[in-house]
Amino acid sequence: MQAFLVAQANIPFSIALAIVVILGMFEIIAMIAGLSVFSALDNWFSFDVDTDVDATVSVTGMTGILGWLCLNRLPLLIWFVLALSSFAIAGYVINFGYSQLFGSFLPQIITVPVALVIMFFSSHFIGNGIANILPKNETSAISIDALGGCVGKITQGRAIKGMPTEAVVRDTFGQKHYVLVEPEHDDVEFLPGVDVVLIAHQGKVWTATRFS
Repeated sequence: MQAFLVAQANIPFSIALAIVVILGMFEIIAMIAGLSVFSALDNWFSFDVDTDVDATVSVTGMTGILGWLCLNRLPLLIWFVLALSSFAIAGYVINFGYSQLFGSFLPQIITVPVALVIMFFSSHFIGNGIANILPKNETSAISIDALGGCVGKITQGRAIKGMPTEAVVRDTFGQKHYVLVEPEHDDVEFLPGVDVVLIAHQGKVWTATRFS
């Protein structure tokens, strides 16, 4: 077993598994001391993404990617452990099965991309399952209507009437939300870096006006 884990073909997966084990050990030690490594790191590296995304809206950029990967539904370090564990297990299973059939390992140029694809799907499906059973923290939760009047910044793309793009908005608690915005009038366009004020929304698309 040890020879299998340290085989050259399994080095990326062994590194991923080692990181998971180290994080777990630090968490146990921190809990004994009355702290939490996971909570502390999650506060430092948090992704605040608006979780209420309408399935009928074409979501772009960070909103779509982070939402599909469940980064907006799980504490970052829990997601990180899930992703690393999925990557390591997928790689080990692929190499073990191939070695049993053919007596050798697949090259990393094949196993690593395949394991990454499995990791992404695991993050989505298993992440959704974990998020559904985790306790929800609603101490600073606000409804989407409460974002009206908030100032946001266009993050990417070009927004015109009928073709929204992504903007990042901070609510009254200082949390970031990624929303879709479009100009209020047909002859206006928003480019990346432009500050806008959210006026009203239909579904998850906000009409906005330039902030000045």
